[in-house]
Amino acid sequence: MSGEQSVAIVDDDDFFRKALERVFRSAGFRVESFASPETFLASYIPKEEACLILDLRMPRIGGLELLDRLKDRGIDVPVIIYSGNADVPVAVQAMQAGAFAVIQKPLSSELLISQVRMAIAETRPRRARRLQVAAARAKLGLLTERELEVARYLAEGLSSPEMADVLSISPRTVDAHRTNLFRKLEIKSIAALARLFVLDELGDS
Repeated sequence: MSGEQSVAIVDDDDFFRKALERVFRSAGFRVESFASPETFLASYIPKEEACLILDLRMPRIGGLELLDRLKDRGIDVPVIIYSGNADVPVAVQAMQAGAFAVIQKPLSSELLISQVRMAIAETRPRRARRLQVAAARAKLGLLTERELEVARYLAEGLSSPEMADVLSISPRTVDAHRTNLFRKLEIKSIAALARLFVLDELGDS
């Protein structure tokens, strides 16, 4: 486990929400709870090592609609939805919308805790990749437009003379750009440069 794990609970039922707060605090989680989806959307700050628990049926904004709004905002956090009357079509719809799990009330505390830990663990590689992509894009963003051109050609395997011909500059100028971009990116090999471009492309997949 890396870092403190946290749970955000969204439920308009005060009694049930507070019961879940106690369950997760006693299990060692950092807990945030929200009495409405509107309050959650207005104040929630995404965290690493986190899971969101939603009631399926709430006034105005239900669990499925809230799940859609999270996706629209680019908030990538595993979601577990629970309901007292989640029939099969609704459960399938929730899973297709991206929910990690749909759990039927009455809830087993042990099952809910294990599902939350599993959701956090299984989405950890995706979060790690997201951080790697962001770091790669930040590094590539340090380059000038010409340096970025040279970097792409380097990653594709072109030699200095070949790049000089394509870019209509001298091989010496190409080598100067290469030296500068390696320094800016804090790398020492073309393999490391190629990895940055691979990560950049992964972010669009």
